[in-house]
Amino acid sequence: MLILSFFRRNIADAETLKSACDDLLNKLTQGEDGAEDLPNSALQDLDGLHTSADFNNDCFRALQLIAECDPALHTTSHTMVAMGRDSQESWHPARLCLHETENSQEPLSPFVKVLVPAMDLTLWQEFCLIIQTENSLDDSQQLLTRGGFCPLLEREITARLFLSFKHGHGLFLLKKSQVLKQLLQAGLGETLATVIRNYDLTPRDKVMLSYAIARSFWQYYDSELMQTKWTSDTIWFMPEESSRGHRGTLPLCAYLSFPFGGPSNTTPDVVQDDLLTHRCPRIFDIGVLLLEIGLAKPFRTGRRRDKVAQANLSHKIATDEMLELEKMNWDGFANSKKYFDSAVRYCLNDTHFILPSEQPKSLRQGGVLSARPTTASDSQADVLKRRKIFYKNVVRPLAWLAKRGFGAQAGDIPYVKKKPSSPSLQNASSNTLWQAEPDALFHSAIVPKMWLSDLMKISRQVESKRRECRVAAPVRVAILDTGLNMDLPVFTKKRGLLKSIKDMKDFVKPGTTTMTDTFGHGTFMARLVMECAPGAEILVARVAEDTHGLKSSQASIKEAILWAGQTGKADIIVMAFGFPNDNQEIREAIETVQQQRKEDIIFLASAGNSSTDDESFPARHPSVISVYATNCHGAFLQSNSASTSKGAAVLGTYGDDIPDSLRDEFRTTYPKVCEPGSSVATAVMAGISATMLAYASVLTSLVPLQGVAASTSHAVLRRLWTTKGMEAMLYRLAQEDQDRPRLKAVKPMWFWKSRPNDTARYCAVFDTLSDIDRRFPRAAEPG
Repeated sequence: MLILSFFRRNIADAETLKSACDDLLNKLTQGEDGAEDLPNSALQDLDGLHTSADFNNDCFRALQLIAECDPALHTTSHTMVAMGRDSQESWHPARLCLHETENSQEPLSPFVKVLVPAMDLTLWQEFCLIIQTENSLDDSQQLLTRGGFCPLLEREITARLFLSFKHGHGLFLLKKSQVLKQLLQAGLGETLATVIRNYDLTPRDKVMLSYAIARSFWQYYDSELMQTKWTSDTIWFMPEESSRGHRGTLPLCAYLSFPFGGPSNTTPDVVQDDLLTHRCPRIFDIGVLLLEIGLAKPFRTGRRRDKVAQANLSHKIATDEMLELEKMNWDGFANSKKYFDSAVRYCLNDTHFILPSEQPKSLRQGGVLSARPTTASDSQADVLKRRKIFYKNVVRPLAWLAKRGFGAQAGDIPYVKKKPSSPSLQNASSNTLWQAEPDALFHSAIVPKMWLSDLMKISRQVESKRRECRVAAPVRVAILDTGLNMDLPVFTKKRGLLKSIKDMKDFVKPGTTTMTDTFGHGTFMARLVMECAPGAEILVARVAEDTHGLKSSQASIKEAILWAGQTGKADIIVMAFGFPNDNQEIREAIETVQQQRKEDIIFLASAGNSSTDDESFPARHPSVISVYATNCHGAFLQSNSASTSKGAAVLGTYGDDIPDSLRDEFRTTYPKVCEPGSSVATAVMAGISATMLAYASVLTSLVPLQGVAASTSHAVLRRLWTTKGMEAMLYRLAQEDQDRPRLKAVKPMWFWKSRPNDTARYCAVFDTLSDIDRRFPRAAEPG
């Protein structure tokens, strides 16, 4: 407002700025010579950047060396890293800073900032990577071999470390360090998609962020650093630990994620298909990124099976949203904003980037599209020309706005605050959609170690909605384990807990009228379900006395499955145990219940806790959801068994960082039962699944639908009661991790906060289950 009032009082100064902006546009629309005549400003610093392909590819090779992991060198961490396509490879996630770094101590040696996490994501180590252009090597450098970073990460140095890469020699650790400017929080951080949705970005923030991303994109355009796709899901921001100066804010410093070890996700520079409306997908991607930042909302497109149709649909939506951006008012920056708009619009028109040698000269012969072949030298020359066009028409205007307009300097990092949450007016009878719920229901920032408390809050909120809408249908969870100790002190202290127990049966000592648990594991599983899903009804089936007795309990397990699925009418059957070999009796029981219930039942089982063994049975049965364990940050535990899914994604959730309050309940009676692992994760996943079933049962009352839409919605939502439907929904509850795309850590808090009202969540649930309904249609009822 001060800036706005200043210009209102000083019309002459405002006219001067407008004149300068107009001069910029004139320069940019002239030939190459005119572009060089821009005002002598900080823009000229761009010309000094190290932008050669050799420099950039050396950055990529150095990042690979940094990310290489040797698990044997990790002594304290019990979590796992990403596994490469070669099972012998292990990789740490690596993130490359996209902002200009202040480099006062190394004026002749450019460096880039890199982040590498400890394996449990509790620490992010900052490295300054120097790409050496000289041949000299000195004694102050220590050569790092494969996995050389692992001991450094174990030590949690808490300082900025320096690395040097020399082509042909390798990667070296310099014998010096600096005090950190930022102490980063544990965890994955926040994606650009999340940031633009949840944080307030001023025009200055948008310009500086857009410039940083566009500048780095241009710098690395023709290098191997383009092997990762540049989207709002691969660009991350790292919150700081609470500090006096920036409490409750997020540093707007962007990092590009590199998931080494996975399949390449390289976006082609040009696609020779004359049916495409935009044939430069790499340029289009960066245009969409800038569009998202300008509009402060994630880009959403529809789905098409054909890749060309999908690309054209995305281009159409982006073109429409470009009109929205141009109409958007940036208070006090009307004159300057049109240059931002121009840079974005330039990216969305491929005619600016398709060179004469690439113009389509294709013929349709027998339905096959053939294009004029190009040589490798032609292609590389065209890439460099396209890069130069991008610099002139996108990077330079953004640089001018950032440096000349806002006075940005290298090393400047703005801090942004979360958008204020509006009070919720939502109730069951309201006809107004898209209302946000009170943020007080959840932590304003998700606190990983509070995961159990957050799950309980979500479940209680769901139960409140069910009561308001008078939805009484219960959700039943059957726990097949070592029984239940109803004399545990917590049940005496909190008598209401046992009200959730609806039926019990002892298959170890048939005919026993009193349920018992001499081992404690079953009682622990029941307590976890009670905490995660307070509204669920629980059935207890005692199938073994302890771990040793489990080996001979297959017949009891078979009978318990049939009892839970037939007599008990359980919605979810929990088996927090496993066997190394398949068992015919258990397999037949699962399939019998599946058939009798017409697939309307969900089976969950523990994947196992031995990293040297394969996934356990019954977890690997196709009708069972296999559950792996993660810590509170979503990192998969190294103790997990090996997946037998042949490259498919695996599901995990909280199996570690068990709250002390829950441990204390068992400390005296069962001191060794509260151990981390996939058993804990299976019980927690059962609680999450029960909450999702309860929520689905009330969603149609919360989101008013009429006619065919209402009946269709009900039928589709019923697919959540199947193993396939619930498994797909659990995948949807997992935040995308570009560093480890196969590992899906289920985090309901993230899902709830990123979709802050019932309608948004309904859309996500319905979309997920519609896909299941289409791919796996139910058999028609006979007659």
